[in-house]
Amino acid sequence: MNSFSIPIKLNDSFEGLAESKGLLSMKEGNINIQFQTKDSILGVMKSGLILVEIPLSNLVELSYKKSLFGNKLILKVDDLRVVEKMPNSDNNEVVLTIARGDIDDAIDFVRAIKMDISDKEYQQALKEA
Repeated sequence: MNSFSIPIKLNDSFEGLAESKGLLSMKEGNINIQFQTKDSILGVMKSGLILVEIPLSNLVELSYKKSLFGNKLILKVDDLRVVEKMPNSDNNEVVLTIARGDIDDAIDFVRAIKMDISDKEYQQALKEA
């Protein structure tokens, strides 16, 4: 699989009082989200770097939505413990905002993940047959 590192922004961190930015990447069968949160008023208080690893086996859905008001990558998982560190997770869904300049990389990322999942399912079906 190609190596991706896509800048992201997490929406509505702590009801708008904080802003979270980071990187989205794929490594060793996990989708990795690294981010740091800082207050949006003065921008001086920062959290430590937080890493959230989402195993592909816990990924239920991965989609990309392009719109005039922001490009979003949406991840849905089957276990809430996987996304408990995310400040903007809503039930089992995490929404990541992608900058306009990174649209192509985000689309390629979604395609690569879906291909990787399909390939693993195909290999598993061959083993069972």
